[in-house]
Amino acid sequence: MIQRLPSLLTLVILVALPGCRWVEARVAARADHGDALHASEWLEAHRNEPPMVRAFVQRMPKGADLHNHLSGSVYAEAYVRWGAGADYSLDPETNTLVPPSAHAPGMKRLREVLEDATAYSKLVDDLSTRNLAYAGQSGHDQFFETFGEFGAVSGGHVDDMIVLLADNAARENVLYIELMVLIQSSRLNTALAQGVPGLKDALGTEPGAAPAAEPDFARAYQRLEEGGLAQWTEEGLANLEAAHRSYSSQLDQGRPGREVHLRFLQQSVRVMAPDQVFAQLAFAFALADRDPRMLGINLVAPEDDRIALRDYSLHMQMVRYLGQRHPDVKVTLHAGELALGLVPPGDLGFHIREAVEVAGARRIGHGVDIFLEDRPFELLERMRKERVAVEICLTSNDVILGVQGRNHPFLHYREAGVPTVLASDDAGVSRIDLSNEYLRAVLDYGLGYAELKELSRNGLEYSFLPGPSLWASTSPFTMVEDCAGDVPGGGSISPECRKFLDASERATQQWRLEAAFLEFERLPWLQPSRR
Repeated sequence: MIQRLPSLLTLVILVALPGCRWVEARVAARADHGDALHASEWLEAHRNEPPMVRAFVQRMPKGADLHNHLSGSVYAEAYVRWGAGADYSLDPETNTLVPPSAHAPGMKRLREVLEDATAYSKLVDDLSTRNLAYAGQSGHDQFFETFGEFGAVSGGHVDDMIVLLADNAARENVLYIELMVLIQSSRLNTALAQGVPGLKDALGTEPGAAPAAEPDFARAYQRLEEGGLAQWTEEGLANLEAAHRSYSSQLDQGRPGREVHLRFLQQSVRVMAPDQVFAQLAFAFALADRDPRMLGINLVAPEDDRIALRDYSLHMQMVRYLGQRHPDVKVTLHAGELALGLVPPGDLGFHIREAVEVAGARRIGHGVDIFLEDRPFELLERMRKERVAVEICLTSNDVILGVQGRNHPFLHYREAGVPTVLASDDAGVSRIDLSNEYLRAVLDYGLGYAELKELSRNGLEYSFLPGPSLWASTSPFTMVEDCAGDVPGGGSISPECRKFLDASERATQQWRLEAAFLEFERLPWLQPSRR
């Protein structure tokens, strides 16, 4: 082992020796540090110029977007275009896009709306939070109402939406997307409408009533198995495969999004009756346990909805029970997407805690009301120790909750050592992209390049991708021994590192990110001579 480098001549000789990976790695690391420093200096020099910062963060590699909803990620213009092509109409009373079979007097064909600039512009506003100041209602209500308005169109374009999302991600240099979807099963939908025999009784619920104190989840699960859970799952797997073939076929035709790595999370709607939520969750866990493309589950719909509030603790118990049955399925949950005044104070003290301690969530979506939780500092410390990451959605929290700037706990999570990742949530509805969230991190919270790079790396580190991490340590970021002497993007890879990467989907994507960072940091316009 080399203990000392006595002279510059010795260093030159050692670097020239073939196979001297120890020296190569450290020289490369020093060069990487210098290039990273140049990128950092460029950002600091232009910190007060938002257009320049935007150009920087858009070109900067971003490891992952871990919190985004498929239908909410698509811009309204695409829904109008698809609807017009299928002869949909606009119901002016509800701003809802309706299929040809539901056309009625007083409705306007979408193809006519496309030809009317004023009507078209208003429709885009109605289907998003664009021009929110003129919406006539809160950002919260405008945001959530849009999903019902374009829902009839979005349900028939799952593959097209995935392609659009992947293409957009590629344009802003996002390597990986963990996408919330709703894979359907017609048999499950029928069961939800008709009711599964014995399920309500097992859960101790009646229509419109609060759930029982101690529901019998084992008996409830047995009722689902008797009611056709296996058949629902097989149909869902077939639908997932069909969607995969369709969007993959489109991406393979030379589209930008073909380079974006895609995996999915099955969502369940939390504002339905307890038996319906349990059935959806059981289906979601079963899907994720059977198909490696489906990594985990989440609960969606407004957390402040009266049913979601009433049944919150029950939902956490459901997730815990199903997680015990399916221990390989990962759990991320919307929790703490609340603010004082939106709900009574009693509903602010336990949502994040129960998501972590009861449901076993490995990531928390939003987490805005952390300091309104009971014993917040103890909870933060637990999240730090257990590496429970928080998916920070700055624009979404601003639009829906009115929480921004110093009122947002983003920096407090970071100061407490809780892992954080930036996420877009519903980019189409909010009229943003993931780069916009990195822009806000710089402009609103003063983050520098090293911190942006950490957030980017965190996206893959705290993803649900299988396999060990490329990082032996994240403080500081230090590669595992098998790859410690290799340079990402540097051509040949040692046999040890190649074997490690081939065995880990997570590490493979992290390796891609590191190579992308090296390329980014060497861009000519970031070098001192160009300033």
